Amino acid sequence: MSAHIPRLFEAMEEPAIVHAHVMDGMAKTQTDAYFDLARDKGERVNDLVRRFHGRRVDRIYIGGTQRNSGFSLPGVDVRWLDRERFVDIATSDIHDIVAEMAGAIVLLTNNDVGRSEHRYGFSRLVSACDDTLFLGWDMDNHHWMEASTLLAGVSDMYFPAHNQNMWLLSRFNWLTAGPVPCATNQWSRKQLSDSLPLMLSTERSDEPLGQHMCYQPFTFRNQVAVTMHLTYDRVGFNSGDFHKRTDDERMFEWISHKAHWIIPALNDVPNRIFDALSTGGIPIVPESLRYIVPVSDIPADHIVFYSPMDIVKPQQVVAAAVAKFDAAGKDGIAARARYALDNHHGEQRIRRILALAQDRFRFQPMC
Repeated sequence: MSAHIPRLFEAMEEPAIVHAHVMDGMAKTQTDAYFDLARDKGERVNDLVRRFHGRRVDRIYIGGTQRNSGFSLPGVDVRWLDRERFVDIATSDIHDIVAEMAGAIVLLTNNDVGRSEHRYGFSRLVSACDDTLFLGWDMDNHHWMEASTLLAGVSDMYFPAHNQNMWLLSRFNWLTAGPVPCATNQWSRKQLSDSLPLMLSTERSDEPLGQHMCYQPFTFRNQVAVTMHLTYDRVGFNSGDFHKRTDDERMFEWISHKAHWIIPALNDVPNRIFDALSTGGIPIVPESLRYIVPVSDIPADHIVFYSPMDIVKPQQVVAAAVAKFDAAGKDGIAARARYALDNHHGEQRIRRILALAQDRFRFQPMC
């Protein structure tokens, strides 16, 4: 068996292709254009530090894709900025919004500005706002590089959610911090807290839940989903109506299962791990994430890991997750939900981003 592993590796063509790809990327990101971008961004950052030093920030604009987090801060006016606003900003007079945002912080994700119809409006707004601090939180820096490079290149401070491509994206923004991982943001902290009695009383299936979107580039994940679906009907691809459902409908789906099979796109740490925990379930996660932060911080009695062999024969690892759920009972449901609420909710991540920004730009602490 051991002797077979080197032969399998030596037969692969991909390592040479990967090496050539990385070397090409390294060479292309050493040009003067990257220094020019870093220099001009550095000058803007220094000016913003002078402007924000000691300032009490009383307004923060957050991208509408995070609205369900229910984020709030005492004494701070939190305003939600829907991405369709950037369509208007691209072509209309923006004098009023520039004046409105003066002295404020704007926190946007790649999902707020990454689509083609929103990109120019975002860039135009940042260019016009000399007295506004723009923070970018990137949920998809593991694969959506068109959006990631824009968010890193235009934002004043950049927060990728994943370890992937950090070196490359830091070439677009020297103020790259993190990672600040994904978190549960389907439901507000209040809704999750209020739903605990329902979590405790709902009868749950022993069959795992694992409905994923089918994305063409992620052939390995798609193969895993198809393979798992042969054994478990509720693991595979969803119907595409996930975002059309109400918060309560999505909540009931999650709390109707004891375990949740997680298939990352590219060994990223997906928010569905924390969705599972926040609704009292047991996430079943690939072994490749066991020692990746923040998965490595999750208590062992809250999580189960699967190996490549378990993809083909998943019954044993699913049974282990169900047994762990049953052994902990209602106390376990409450403990997992509380752990996720206290450590892995979108509200905590936003507070972390603001704390890191405060350290660099020296405005008065907000959290």
